[in-house]
Amino acid sequence: MMQLNLTKVDYTQVGVTFPKSMKLLPPTGKKDPTQKVAVADQNGVLQMFGVKKGEIVPIFKTVPGQKISRLCLGGAAGGAKDKIFISSYAEVKGFTKKGKQFLGFDTNLTESIKNMDVQGADLLITGNYIFNHYRDCKDTDYYLCGDKINDIISLPLETVPELTPVLACQDRALRVLQGSNVRSQIETAGAPSVLCLYGNDGGENGEEIVYGTTDGRIGLVVVSEQEPHHKWDITNTKRQGAVQCLDNYDITGDGLADLIVGRDCGTVEVYGYDDSDEPVLRYTTSCNESVSSVEGGCVASPNYVEVACVTYAGFVQSLTTESFEKQLGSENKKVVEHHVQAKLVHLKLGAWTNNRTIAKRGWPGWRG
Repeated sequence: MMQLNLTKVDYTQVGVTFPKSMKLLPPTGKKDPTQKVAVADQNGVLQMFGVKKGEIVPIFKTVPGQKISRLCLGGAAGGAKDKIFISSYAEVKGFTKKGKQFLGFDTNLTESIKNMDVQGADLLITGNYIFNHYRDCKDTDYYLCGDKINDIISLPLETVPELTPVLACQDRALRVLQGSNVRSQIETAGAPSVLCLYGNDGGENGEEIVYGTTDGRIGLVVVSEQEPHHKWDITNTKRQGAVQCLDNYDITGDGLADLIVGRDCGTVEVYGYDDSDEPVLRYTTSCNESVSSVEGGCVASPNYVEVACVTYAGFVQSLTTESFEKQLGSENKKVVEHHVQAKLVHLKLGAWTNNRTIAKRGWPGWRG
């Protein structure tokens, strides 16, 4: 089984972050095939940057405000998810990829927004116990959960035509909603802390969900209406921390999306899949502190894939497939190539500059 060799690069540092506070936007086209990083922090700052020729390129940065609890991407149904949504207390804001705010929606909820998902004109949010569904900023559905809600996700509308939210609940259950009612409930081995669609599309029928738990397990469930069931489960034999974030991206280059896992103990893992579609650990490393977000993509170069990571303290890092070293003859000495050395200098200088400089400065009916 092929093992990965990834190199860690520091990009910048933002404020302290909540889980699920960073996303990579889709590339804009052939002229700019790399992806931009959008990250939000507890200082209330949303910022986006790219990396070009080894340098951090700021795109926009908002002024500080209320703590940002979640960041997710949305867009017109069937189109690119290139709009940025953030939640602060009971308010949801939307920004274009150029930093222009197009949405400011006060939900008037009595508790702060903890989790959020956006599908077209549908906004799904939860507090600790309450789920709300808004369509075009109009209250549509409501559900009061008997235990704490740790995460929310909805099945892809491309394959599941009816909006289907799934709640990860502290009482070791996934609750599949239909309107304001529970359609089905699936027990999990531990309290589910985070959810993601299998392969980013939910599999062939769009009903497969990967979950991580507070006791470090990872599992795959099929939430079909006829027969919900488990497909596999990874036990936490090494007693690592809770799973905080998940993503899917082809890091190994085998044409299949690998599973990327971030834990609150600082561990980042990449799992591939064997011939029987069972996950196999390909790579593991430590970020030395709790990992709040992970995302696979191409940020610094279109020719090298990487895992972008954000830690609790706001360090934005990359685990890249780009090799920064080469072997020199039989002496087996390693030397950093000049262009890569210059790239690291630029990145560190950009991070230092960003840390010392602070920028001072209705959704209804939108369809992209």
